[in-house]
Amino acid sequence: MSAITRNSLEEILGPLDQKTCADIQAIGPTLKDVEEAKAIFDGRSDIVGSGEQVIPGPVTEVLTILRGKLASN
Repeated sequence: MSAITRNSLEEILGPLDQKTCADIQAIGPTLKDVEEAKAIFDGRSDIVGSGEQVIPGPVTEVLTILRGKLASN
């Protein structure tokens, strides 16, 4: 599996600072994981409001970073 580039992350998430980009890359998610985390973050995922559905680890970790970034802005 190839590493996710900053450009590929920014296509999904929009502009990122270096730290946020590095933090997400360090997790080693797939682009699908990042897309799912973004969908949950934006409230566009089928997971939202579906009860106790398990969210995969990398998705949860990316979501945590996105929520932290929002809180710091």
